[in-house]
Amino acid sequence: MKEMGRVRPIFVSEIIDDGWHLPKEVIHEIQLRYERARNWAYAEVCRQKSHHRGEWLTDAVAKQYAAKALVWRVLNDNQYTGKVREIGEELQAQYGVTELEAINILFERNVSDYVNKYDRIKNLIPREVGMEEIREEVMAEVS
Repeated sequence: MKEMGRVRPIFVSEIIDDGWHLPKEVIHEIQLRYERARNWAYAEVCRQKSHHRGEWLTDAVAKQYAAKALVWRVLNDNQYTGKVREIGEELQAQYGVTELEAINILFERNVSDYVNKYDRIKNLIPREVGMEEIREEVMAEVS
């Protein structure tokens, strides 16, 4: 996928002149940086998917592990010890979540964020790239 010595971008966008009447070079620079940022975000989510080990985390799985942990936490005065820790390690090993994510899932914190994160990685949905930040960055360099 090479084109005249450089990699052809995956995403191509258009910048509409919003009344700033920017020089073509500045518009081109904004467009180039935006395309690079989108390509980087896509490459990052592809890298994350290739490094993922195990099954994909779902809301039902998270609820199941949280329920298991709740039983053991009730028996152990709400502490993350013993059997609860084993459940967290099992969650990490089977679904590829980090230790902090596993602890939060077991204590039912930020579960929807983690489910969304792994769903986004599974389906190769890159993070949003902010056009305004890129435009402001280029404008600060130009002025």
